[in-house]
Amino acid sequence: MADINRRQKNGLPAQTLVAERIAKHYPTLSSALRQFADFVLAEPLRLARLSIHDAVAEVGVSVATANRFATAIGFEGYPHFRTELIRGFETLFEPVERLKQKVAEGHSPHSAMIASMREDIANLEATIRNLTNDRAEQAVDMIIGAKRIFIVGFENAGHLAAIMACRLELTGANVRVIENSGGAVGAARQLYKFGPDDLVIAIAFSLYMRDTIVIAGHAKRHGIPLLSITDHLKSPLAALGDLSLFVEAYHEYNPPSDTAILGLIEGLVAGVASKSPGAADVAERFAAFSYPWMLSADADWSPIK
Repeated sequence: MADINRRQKNGLPAQTLVAERIAKHYPTLSSALRQFADFVLAEPLRLARLSIHDAVAEVGVSVATANRFATAIGFEGYPHFRTELIRGFETLFEPVERLKQKVAEGHSPHSAMIASMREDIANLEATIRNLTNDRAEQAVDMIIGAKRIFIVGFENAGHLAAIMACRLELTGANVRVIENSGGAVGAARQLYKFGPDDLVIAIAFSLYMRDTIVIAGHAKRHGIPLLSITDHLKSPLAALGDLSLFVEAYHEYNPPSDTAILGLIEGLVAGVASKSPGAADVAERFAAFSYPWMLSADADWSPIK
């Protein structure tokens, strides 16, 4: 019990600790206990939300088997085991509970919009306070010095990665992102060609997407420099990155705050542009090349109406 509490304070989720205990004791479990263990590993969230009677009915074992399983992997009993498993998902559902509370408070759309934007302003101000000159310079130098850059992000972070890639390309950087159809395997298809002269930028915020962490770890093991954009020191990315940039991204309605993350990204790109002698030339060539596809506010739109 003391070991579990200590490791949770260090940022290790309870479901991971349960999985570790199962792995340790699995060879000594009977077939019935292994059957229950397999269900725990396959459906931890589902099991956490079931009573012991519903759980054993689902697995097809007895209540006594469920209790024996809990004690066999080192818990005092099934209630203790289930409590620890539930605790591992509190972070996952915390934003949902906050949103339910906000909806129940009955705020008007106008007040909700203002509150959201004020949160973003506060987040950006906190991020500015936490960004040191040395860290900013080092991040910019990592980007400018990279032969090739691969930006990793999934879900909302995938959209942010795409924006970052577009912005960095206009400074002259050679940038790739994960294609929608590629996933982690698509990333591996690119990264196996990368080395110490290149750079991986990984973007992940609580809750952290597993594939982002796996890819970042792969880059680290293969000697590819890694710049992490994440939320705090307990983030799994912070432990992997050669350098981490931290964003205060708290948000009541839609955590994390994409506005705050994008603010740091655009600030970082501005820093890169300020130190890239050819950035203005690249932007000028792009503007000249893309001009046929652009419309100004005072353009004659009649041909396309």
